[in-house]
Amino acid sequence: MKALFAAAAALVLAASASANTVSVSNTTHKDPTGFGTAFTDSNVYTFTLTGDTWFSGQLNTAGKLSSVPAVDINAVTLSNLTTGESISWSQVLGVDWTAKRVGLEQWALSPLQLDAGTWSLSISGVSYSNKQGNGYNVAVALPEPGSVALAFAAVAGALVASRRRKSA
Repeated sequence: MKALFAAAAALVLAASASANTVSVSNTTHKDPTGFGTAFTDSNVYTFTLTGDTWFSGQLNTAGKLSSVPAVDINAVTLSNLTTGESISWSQVLGVDWTAKRVGLEQWALSPLQLDAGTWSLSISGVSYSNKQGNGYNVAVALPEPGSVALAFAAVAGALVASRRRKSA
């Protein structure tokens, strides 16, 4: 049982370790029309992977001067410019924009393995405030290569411990 708990703890620590967390922000979107101004930010963040790598990310809406932004994110997409593969992020927290014009939104991409190549993050939405900038803050994490190996070692250790108990 101790080996199983140790393996589970190693797995949790390995999954949370990251060598590189990158933050990207843009809170410059305004709406001079009063009806909402659409925007598309292409290639907000671009990076190149030399090998298959685990990746995760989170986007939170933000106001330049306010803690309650007036921006509706419609899509967050990660695209492999080398292969053409496209991955859509999921909205975790949303706002009913027909009822009000302010609120916090959150989008996320659960950890997944990306293929080697050049990747680009693009974001589109609608800004509803003409007095202050609105937009988003994005944090993306690339796990340490050693942490992935540690996670697999933890799972293998748990399986060996489990089989040992069954055969004894």
